[in-house]
Amino acid sequence: MRLSKIKAALAAIVLLSVLSCAKREYSGTGYLTVSLGMGDPSEITVKSPEAPDDDMVFSLSIVGDDGVHSYSVADYRTLATEPLAVAAGWYTVTAYSGSDNAAAWGSPYYSGSQRILVKPERTNTVNITCTLANTMVTVEFTDPIPELFSDYRVIIENGNGETLTFAKNNGTVNNTGYYAVTGTLTYTLIMVNSDGMQTTIGPNEITGVQANQHYHFKFSMADESAQTGGFTLTIIVDEDTVYNEYKLKMNFGLDGKPITNTDFPLTNVITVIEGSTESHKATFLAERGIASLVLHHADAGLLAVGLPQWTDLVTTQVISSVTDLGIACNVVDWGATEAEIDFTTFISRLPIGDYSFTTTVIDTENAYNEVRYNLSVISPIDAQAVSAKAWAEFAMLKGRWFAATMPAGVRIQYKKTSESVWHEPSASDYVVYDNAAKTVYAEVYGLAPNTQYVFRTVSDKDEDTGEIAFTTGSALTIPNLGFDNWYQDGSAWIPNASSSNYVWDSANPGVASIAGNPTVPEESDVVRGKAAKLTALVAYGQLAAGNIYTGKFGRVNGLGADLKWGYAFTSKPIALRGWMKYTPATINKTKAPYTSLNGTTDQCSIKMYLTDWSSQFSISTSSMQFLAEDDDSIIAAGALYSSVRNSGYVQFTIPFEYRDLERNPSYIVVMASSCRYADYFTGGEGSTLLVDEFELIYDPAELTEAERQLVGYRD
Repeated sequence: MRLSKIKAALAAIVLLSVLSCAKREYSGTGYLTVSLGMGDPSEITVKSPEAPDDDMVFSLSIVGDDGVHSYSVADYRTLATEPLAVAAGWYTVTAYSGSDNAAAWGSPYYSGSQRILVKPERTNTVNITCTLANTMVTVEFTDPIPELFSDYRVIIENGNGETLTFAKNNGTVNNTGYYAVTGTLTYTLIMVNSDGMQTTIGPNEITGVQANQHYHFKFSMADESAQTGGFTLTIIVDEDTVYNEYKLKMNFGLDGKPITNTDFPLTNVITVIEGSTESHKATFLAERGIASLVLHHADAGLLAVGLPQWTDLVTTQVISSVTDLGIACNVVDWGATEAEIDFTTFISRLPIGDYSFTTTVIDTENAYNEVRYNLSVISPIDAQAVSAKAWAEFAMLKGRWFAATMPAGVRIQYKKTSESVWHEPSASDYVVYDNAAKTVYAEVYGLAPNTQYVFRTVSDKDEDTGEIAFTTGSALTIPNLGFDNWYQDGSAWIPNASSSNYVWDSANPGVASIAGNPTVPEESDVVRGKAAKLTALVAYGQLAAGNIYTGKFGRVNGLGADLKWGYAFTSKPIALRGWMKYTPATINKTKAPYTSLNGTTDQCSIKMYLTDWSSQFSISTSSMQFLAEDDDSIIAAGALYSSVRNSGYVQFTIPFEYRDLERNPSYIVVMASSCRYADYFTGGEGSTLLVDEFELIYDPAELTEAERQLVGYRD
């Protein structure tokens, strides 16, 4: 039925006044009248019970052209008594009702919009016409189809993979479906007669599909007196605008049906080695004569090589679209009793993959025979190397096999290019077989940095496979990671071997001459050699935490300091490991925003970053200029915070959590502090952190599986 125009019941006056003025043009008080109505009856076809009525709830979206002013209203009718305050100016007002689903039963979505200039000190009227914003679909099967067929269903898809099935047996045949508009609808008809014989028609595509259209698929018998199953399919779209009719007769009851013979076994999966010229011919026999011989499919792989979805060799006059692809066939004369299609050349050209197509032969009495060919084109070898991604001391290797079931002994082998002996992943390496994807994945650990390797995927019977080369990355380190080298510059201790090799620094250059060195070398309480002892001091009433970082102290700036963070570095480690011993004090020095921490136990921090800076990063503690944790320059980061008092040294491992696996770093920051919030002059006087024997980890064998997951190199 057609929808009559919704009258003044959907009209409302919305008074909009001013809250604030973000820009000059959005100023003053404006009044907006919004009138909602439905499209003209000639514009929309809707069947009950989904027809809109006066009880439909329409929401409003009001968006200013400036991109700043934006408002929403759940039910526009509430604005009649509760006006929404907005600034005057240009707006786009959108009214909508329902949900914009991809494909759903009984879920119409109506919308309409209009642009309006809300002028100050006057009433402005905008008229919005709401129409069906998705495509409506219904299906009808007329008598005596329900008596002649035990099951029938229509699968309708909107071109984006969203489908609804209108089916007799599950009670959805009379439902109303609504689809997001993509420009196409594809339908597949499946019918089963009382003898259990099934036939499939389609998928067939309808183009030019738009919003505010009703597609009604009507199925009726061609001759109601015939009990052989003939029927016509009529697709009606808004009867006054589009009318398409597609007729097909079928016969389920006659003897002497057409026969399809092949010179190859018709198994569930027909396996063919890539490039094979083994004969694949199909012969079609019909004693009453062939009326239709159709080659059809809905296979993405076959579409990619150019095979049309539907070719009828009886009605087609030009068949170059299939013969040019290597399918040897001729136009079949109507009534011919025999025909042949030779797929040999076509199949020999197909790339490795799985394919499916169908042949359907119908004779002059409408009896038919349908054969589906499920084809798997496999490699002439059992398995093959696919890809390699190398880090400094490990590589992620991927291989695949081609048979439906995994050949015996499929495995990955690797070696240095300079070696003659192949190696296989050890029990400690990470290996995963995926039978569904037919792949084997291996992480091989303990590789040598800056070294060229090759790998292959083999089986028990096949080792002559292609190889893929890969080169491991560098495994750089940072000088003085063990904190054994120190020198003095005046009264300040500097954690480097000399001024000519400046890698590490601390707060010492700023406070040593005033309050002593917060960071000093430790020679007795160590893991090995010397350690760095970081102690929180107080200078001029402010906290000066013991800290150490890759970079350089700049200058004292007010009550803070300017620093340069970072050491030039191009490798990609996966963790930082070291030793620490912490003795926390009670926090007695605080600054905003951490004043609430006064009286609590202090925390230490050890942090690291990999970045792609073009130069060292500037830090200013006086102006609160720090590196934001979500800064786009950070490629990977890790942190450890602790308030635990240690009686002796404890070992720690901090994974680098990678945010971007494709970018390469240019700088590394490693820092430690006796007070976590020292940047904000918050901490406990006397908090002491000892750190020793830091090292960068490049081999996942040294990490737990949970730590590997944090690194995220498999993503």
